Amino acid sequence: MRKYTTATLLLLAIVLGACQGEQSIIKATESATLAPTTGSTEISEMSLYNLDSDWQNQNSETLKLQYLQGKVQLVAMIYTSCGYACPRIVADLIRIEASLKEVKREDVGIVLVTMDPAWDTPEKLSAFAKENNLDPDRYKLLTSKQENIQELAALLNMKYKMSPDGEIAHSNIISVLNAKGEIIHQQEGLGADPNETVNAIKGLLHKI
Repeated sequence: MRKYTTATLLLLAIVLGACQGEQSIIKATESATLAPTTGSTEISEMSLYNLDSDWQNQNSETLKLQYLQGKVQLVAMIYTSCGYACPRIVADLIRIEASLKEVKREDVGIVLVTMDPAWDTPEKLSAFAKENNLDPDRYKLLTSKQENIQELAALLNMKYKMSPDGEIAHSNIISVLNAKGEIIHQQEGLGADPNETVNAIKGLLHKI
């Protein structure tokens, strides 16, 4: 699998830098490796699936981000001890999901990536998914090493900063990825109108 070069990372930062997320200040295992859902989808230099880092899902399974390819993915970054913004991000995702009732379940995935890997173990992520009634067939909750999370956050234009007292200041962004892992649309802020995001997803589904 290809890795991002410095030039590619800079290009992605420039392209994604146009999207500015609003910031909110709030309080703050490894087993079998999963194979990609499809090996036939060609990915470009702009694909997030070029990242070669290892991740663990809520079932303690190890995977590469390429495992997510082959379907439209909604991606957001949260942390489970968040008391305000992150629950609203999850609510926004559920709202988007409710607008996709006619869409086949296997065509759209939802990925939640923690910003707090020291606290958010796979077990914590699993408990969070159950507490929020997140469908395990659609939702993937991921954690990894801090440097891997920071690298993905930069490519998603997600800004966050951890403080010694456990609080995290972060932007609130939901990204829509096409089947090849390229960012097609981003919804910024909390409680935003989901129509543009829903339309972006439906438009991509016609191309799969």
